[in-house]
Amino acid sequence: MSTNDKKVRLKIRLTEEEKAKLKHDAALCGLTQSEYFRQICLGKQPRPKQPPEFWELLDAVYEVHNKLERLIVYCPEAAEECSRLEKLVLFLQGVA
Repeated sequence: MSTNDKKVRLKIRLTEEEKAKLKHDAALCGLTQSEYFRQICLGKQPRPKQPPEFWELLDAVYEVHNKLERLIVYCPEAAEECSRLEKLVLFLQGVA
């Protein structure tokens, strides 16, 4: 750890409501309150951690996409559906 990476203690005052929100939001993202606050300070927007069901759904969408992709040779219209599924995946991941 270089001298620039040295951690310093910061004391702040929050209302009970603000403290509860910080604790809640950090937990949703799977982060400690300190790490959540650090990311906010760096201009990042921590995102909530997705439940296992989300990843199961995404896997199912990928599976449908892969099967449609194999059908493009026989049915060129399937390419449009593949494109729509790709956009859906990006949307669900918060990329688009």
